[in-house]
Amino acid sequence: MEVVPVGPLLVVCLAGLVVAGPSSGGTRAAASKPFGPGAVPASLGPGGAKPDTQLVNPREARRAAAGAQRAFERTRRRNLPFWDGPTDRCDEIVGRFCLWHESDPAWHPGPERERIRIARAELVETLERYARHAPEDAWIVGQWVRYLIEAGRVAEARAAAGICSAEPWWCAALRGYAHHAIGDYRRAETAYEAALKAMPTELRCSWQDLSWLLEGEILEEYESLGCAARQTLEVAIWLLADPLFLVPGNERRTEHLSRHVLNRLQVGAESPYGVSWGADLEELLLRYGWPESWSRRRQPIYSPGRERPPITGHDPERSFSFLPSSVLPGADGIDGRWELEPQRPREEYLPPYARAFDGDEPAFGHQLAVFRRGKELLLLGAYEWLNDSLPAGTPLRAGLVWAEGTGGPQAKVVADAPVRGVLTARAGTEFSVFGIEVLADSERRAARSRVVRRASSRDNAPALSDILLLEPSREERMPESLGEALSLVRPSITVRSGERIGLLWEYYGMPAGTPLQIEVALTKQGKSFFRRAAEWLGLARSEEATVGMRWREQAEGTSGPAVRYVELRIPELSEGSYVLSASAQPDGGEEAGSIRLIRVRDR
Repeated sequence: MEVVPVGPLLVVCLAGLVVAGPSSGGTRAAASKPFGPGAVPASLGPGGAKPDTQLVNPREARRAAAGAQRAFERTRRRNLPFWDGPTDRCDEIVGRFCLWHESDPAWHPGPERERIRIARAELVETLERYARHAPEDAWIVGQWVRYLIEAGRVAEARAAAGICSAEPWWCAALRGYAHHAIGDYRRAETAYEAALKAMPTELRCSWQDLSWLLEGEILEEYESLGCAARQTLEVAIWLLADPLFLVPGNERRTEHLSRHVLNRLQVGAESPYGVSWGADLEELLLRYGWPESWSRRRQPIYSPGRERPPITGHDPERSFSFLPSSVLPGADGIDGRWELEPQRPREEYLPPYARAFDGDEPAFGHQLAVFRRGKELLLLGAYEWLNDSLPAGTPLRAGLVWAEGTGGPQAKVVADAPVRGVLTARAGTEFSVFGIEVLADSERRAARSRVVRRASSRDNAPALSDILLLEPSREERMPESLGEALSLVRPSITVRSGERIGLLWEYYGMPAGTPLQIEVALTKQGKSFFRRAAEWLGLARSEEATVGMRWREQAEGTSGPAVRYVELRIPELSEGSYVLSASAQPDGGEEAGSIRLIRVRDR
C-alpha cells in the first residue's frame, strides 16, 4: 500500500523507523494538557540574566521556565547534524506521520555538539532555580528531572525528583522515572505502583492500557475486556515481557511507564521535532521510546511555507520486541521462544545492560527439563554460550529462572559462571514460565531461552518427566539416578547424524511390578504444536516414526521416582527439527508420555 501525504513533509526517523507528516499547519491531534505553561516572555530564556527567584511568584516561575525550555529546543534544532536519508515510502502511517522499519547504515550521529550541551546545562540550571522556588509546580520539577536524565546526570535526577511537592501520584511517578533511568528497576516498580494507586481511575486505566503495544489474537482478547477485567491478562503479559528475570525488577514495564511520564512532559512543552505534540507522537513514543539521537534535513535557501527544517529522530540501530504474541502455555516438553527481532515490530526496547540477545543455537545451546520431587518440582537448565563476540574470560552471570503462576519471577543466580554449565533449583508445582539466562555485563550481551508451560500438580497420576539428553556414558555402569547423570547433561538440544546420545527420564505413579510397554520414537517435525499434543492424548493418529524402539518391562519398586536410561544412535537424517518422544503404558492403563523437540545437523 502506498500513502502520499498532502503538502510539505516533515521526516522523523525512529532508528529504522521513519515518520513523515506536515511540518506546519494541518490537524492537531487532541491531547489533554496536564500542565499549561501559558505565554512566555522572550527575555527569560537560557543564556540571559539569571532572575532572582525570591521575587518571582509561582505563575511567573512557570512562564520563565517554559521560555527557557522553548529556547533550548530551538537551539538544539539549529545545531543538529545534517542527514538526508530516504523518505520515498511508508511502512506504517500513524496520524500525521509516516514510519519505516529500516535503519540507514550511513547514519553516524557522532558526539553531540558543544553548543547543545552548553545550552542544556544552562536550561538545567534555570529549571533548578525555579523548581526549588516552586517545588509544587509539576511541570517545572518534571522538566528539571527530564533534562538532568537527558544530560546523563541520573543521580542528580533522582535527588531532584525527591523535592517534588506536587500531586502525590505525580511525584511518585517522577521518582519511578529517575530510578528507571539510573537502572534501579525494583525501586522504579515500587514508585510506579504508588503512583498508579494514587492517580485518578481514568488516568490509571490510560497508563495501564497496552492496546498500542499488542497485535493479533492477544490484542483481540485484550480489547474485549474492560479496564478492571484486563488486570489478570496485563500481569501475565508484563511477566512474559520482562527481558531478563535475573535482573531485579521488570525493566520493560518501568520503561513503558517512564514513556508515559515523558509523554506527559511533552504536552505544553516545545518538542524537539518542532511540531505540536499529539496522539500520534504519543503512540510512537509509547511503542518505540524516545530517540537516542537527532538530525535535520538540508533545505533550499528559498523554501516557502517552511517555518523550520524537517527533524529526524533516530532510535538505537538494534532494539528488541519483548512483549509476547500469546500468553497461552505451550505443550509440556516443547520449547517456546519469543521472536525478539521481528521484521516489523509493533513495539521495541533496548535494555541498557544488553545491546544483543542470543537465543538460538549454535550461538546459545540450551536444554531445559522438569522432574517431580513430591509436592515440588526439580528444574534443570543446561547451557553453552559460544558467541564469537565474547572475549575469552568474560565474566558471566547465569541464572535458572522461573515464575509460579503470575507471581513475580524467581532466579537461582551464579556469579562468575562458566560459558558452559548445569543449574538446578526447586520450585512449586504450578509454575508457568521457566528458562535459562546468561548475562555478560561488561560486553552488554545476553542470552536466554524461555518456556511457557503449565506443570501438572497431580503428583500421584502416572506421568513421565521431560526427556533429558545426555552424553553417552563412558563407563560400563549406566547412570541410575538424575544426580549421577548431571555430569553427562548435554548443553544443547542439537545432535548430529550418526551420533550416539543418552536419554534419561523418570516415570511416576506406576505401581511396583506393573507390566509396562515402553516406546521411544524420533519423528520429523511437520505438525503443529497442538497436533503433536493431541497425538499424545490419543485424539489424533501419529505418523510413522523415523526411528523407534519398543520393549516391555515391569515398573520398579523404589521409594523415589523410577529412572530409565537408554542410548540411541541418530541415523543419517536430513537437517531439521525432529520430535523425540517417550511413552510408558501399563497393561490396561492410561499411557503417559513426554516429548522434546531436537535439531539434527549433518556431520
